[in-house]
Amino acid sequence: MSKSKLIIRLIDIVFILLFAFISVSQIDTIAIIEPPKSAEATDGAPKGTQTIIIGVTKQGTYPVDMGDTVLKNTRELREYLTVQTRQAKSRGEQLGVRIRANWDSPVEYGLAVAKICKELGIQKGLDVVKFHSD
Repeated sequence: MSKSKLIIRLIDIVFILLFAFISVSQIDTIAIIEPPKSAEATDGAPKGTQTIIIGVTKQGTYPVDMGDTVLKNTRELREYLTVQTRQAKSRGEQLGVRIRANWDSPVEYGLAVAKICKELGIQKGLDVVKFHSD
């Protein structure tokens, strides 16, 4: 038997042993991983705060109000947030925004919302979610 065939067989044996050890090993401890918390906006809005959830789709549209209103571009979104900010201030509330980007939406769409919020002085938080479409 040549050296190259022997090396290949040794590699096969090592992989078989590795898979055997992995399959029969036990994991005794479960590590609990705490997801990071947003410091800017929370799901449970504090008293005196109004939180708007803005969706971000892969087509670049922005559904708000649980999808009842769909804003087609960032210009419409800026106008909407400006009006909402004025209304919240008139009620003595502070406005917060949750940006909920779909997992397959381009990053620049979510960042555009964050940039508008920063320019308007609105606190924001970003979530990435996967929507199931049937």
